[in-house]
Amino acid sequence: MDRDINKSSDRYRRRVLFANIHSFASRTSAHGLSRFFSQQIPWLRLLWIVVVMGALTGLTMHTYKQISLFRDYPVSSTTRLLTNKFTFPDVTICDPLMKKFLRKQSSDLRRSNESILNYFVLSYMMAMQFANNKNSNQSDEAISVQATKMAYASFEHAVHTWPIFNMTEVSARMLDMLVFCQYNQETCSEKDFKVFYHRDYGNCFSFKPHNRLMKSSGVEKGLVLVLYSPSVDHIQNNDWYSNIVTTGLETGGLRVVVHQKDTIPYPSEYGINSPSGMQTVLALNQVQTSLANTPTKQCEPRTRFHAYDHILGNTQSYEKQLTDCTTFEHMKRVRDKCNCTIEGPVPTETYGSGERRINFCHDIMGAQNPERTIKLIKNMVEFLRKNRNDLINPRNNQLNMLAYNNLPMHEKQAISAALEHEFHNEVKQRLKSLRCALPELRSGRSQSKCLNMCKYTTYDFSVFQSRWPDLSLEIRGANIRLARIAQMLKNRVDSLNRNITNNHALNHSIASHNLNLSHCMVNELNLKSNKFRNDTYCNQVHNIIRQCFLQLRVYPKTLTVRQLFEERSYELVNLFSDLGGIMGLWIGVSMVTLCEFAEIILIILSYNIRALLAKLPSLTRSRRACGAARRETWSCVAEAEGQSLTCPIGCKRPGELAASIDSRQSPSRSKSYDHSVNPNLYRQPRLLTGNNSQEDAAIATVRQLLQSGLRGNTAGDPGNGLLNSSTGASIGKETRL
Repeated sequence: MDRDINKSSDRYRRRVLFANIHSFASRTSAHGLSRFFSQQIPWLRLLWIVVVMGALTGLTMHTYKQISLFRDYPVSSTTRLLTNKFTFPDVTICDPLMKKFLRKQSSDLRRSNESILNYFVLSYMMAMQFANNKNSNQSDEAISVQATKMAYASFEHAVHTWPIFNMTEVSARMLDMLVFCQYNQETCSEKDFKVFYHRDYGNCFSFKPHNRLMKSSGVEKGLVLVLYSPSVDHIQNNDWYSNIVTTGLETGGLRVVVHQKDTIPYPSEYGINSPSGMQTVLALNQVQTSLANTPTKQCEPRTRFHAYDHILGNTQSYEKQLTDCTTFEHMKRVRDKCNCTIEGPVPTETYGSGERRINFCHDIMGAQNPERTIKLIKNMVEFLRKNRNDLINPRNNQLNMLAYNNLPMHEKQAISAALEHEFHNEVKQRLKSLRCALPELRSGRSQSKCLNMCKYTTYDFSVFQSRWPDLSLEIRGANIRLARIAQMLKNRVDSLNRNITNNHALNHSIASHNLNLSHCMVNELNLKSNKFRNDTYCNQVHNIIRQCFLQLRVYPKTLTVRQLFEERSYELVNLFSDLGGIMGLWIGVSMVTLCEFAEIILIILSYNIRALLAKLPSLTRSRRACGAARRETWSCVAEAEGQSLTCPIGCKRPGELAASIDSRQSPSRSKSYDHSVNPNLYRQPRLLTGNNSQEDAAIATVRQLLQSGLRGNTAGDPGNGLLNSSTGASIGKETRL
């Protein structure tokens, strides 16, 4: 009997659920559903099914497109202009023809010390086997040039590491190049420049003004420099290394790069050439960029970092930029793969501050440990003396570079292989690192995972170049301009002679050319004839200035700063607005309609949860355990109705209670609703009302208990079920679940 009662209860719940769904479909504000449920003609009902499904398909596709657009995080750019906010950048100057300009030439340095000469020749021998790329058809001359570059890179490590060298006596200085300096119409000097080592250009010099905020614009403002380029002066250009590595494709003059203040310059990537005998003018526009940090286009905040320069032996602080990240990423890849790193500034958080934590790739002989390296050099020279005595200079017992160069290429590489085999333990790791690093250095940087800075500053510039000084002294005003330049040079040379005791490049050039600038001053100029008294001599001065000097001007084209802001163009509020319009377009859904859908979903979930709980065996056992409590409840209900209903256990069964209550109702109230009138239309059952207030109260009490779930359908106790009799079933039909 309990099984029949449960089935009857399930059927009743299902009918109530269908009635609620039908009520929702007929009353919802969503378009199409009410037409489908209320339509009696089958083919029209099918038509409305197609319409509703098509609308749902369009809604799904349109919604997916808008959500995809939101997840792409599109951005839009906004431009603003700030007046009188121009800040002057850093200006870095390098000499592209001067890998390392040494006032003592490299040949002099090699001859000045036996260990240095042998160090260079042995580095050249060891590098010979790496210069030849088996996958390319290189000529013997090209192989020698590559070996020379590697040997010179290793030679630089010794020059800048061994204590026998004084860096102030060896390295290039800004005072060797600077003739005239003016910033913002005020005099500046070499003290406003800081040295920066670049592995391709050697020593570079960055102009860093103290006051960067410009008050006026124009070509006469900003930075004005007159510079001497030692690498194009034939008096200076007698360095052995420069003669070897020059390809003939270089241009004379200097390389200039304009970059954000306190950042590492990259003259190879972003620099321009300023040739000698020319005036180069850079008109700047400052651009400040602020990027939007989105999940699809991420950026990182602007930070500072410290980099250690092993050549200069100091640590400097820089602002991080995208190129730094890609450079350090390439260095890290070489370091992880080859256990060595590329020459240049390295971040201290990776390598430590002021201390070499790892070997540089081109340090073939291990110059960072002078004592061990000198001992290795002596052993290698002794080995060559025993096996290749023809490579030893009999006059000074030093290695003969010329004799080695005159050997055939295969014999050079055989000597290199013999040295590697004999001193395998000493040079094994360094040669292994160099052999690993060379393909990485040739291939360049791979695809990077670096993020751009969220805020950074760039300088767009226009370049103008003209001849300086004049092409000929026959041009009107050329003589007076030459007189002013000669006066400028004389003042600079006199200042250097007073303040600098040792030799410097500019004085050396003036003296070597045997120039007397006093003959080309204004007082030597005949204003009537517009000629100098010694016009031939001043023509010579004019030609030397055109050959070795240049003028550079860097000024703000405008003080207005252009700001570029990126911001999200499709926010969450835009998505909600579009979704509301889409749902209204396709199915006429609003927020109220969504609440209606939520209500029917809750009703369906409630039905399924109740059905699931009714099937659980644990629920049946729990109902048996608390049967006594329910009996007391029903007894209280019977007493409240004024009935003297008793049973052997002190309480009437709920079915009997329902039957007794039903028997007291009038015949008109026992009539239930007939659902057979329209089988396609479900209506929610309801209790009928009567005239007896006490009976109505009792019926209402039973109804409340039924809605609270106090219905017994325990197996073995059919009396605890309200639907265990025909009368109880009748009440169940008329009672709303």
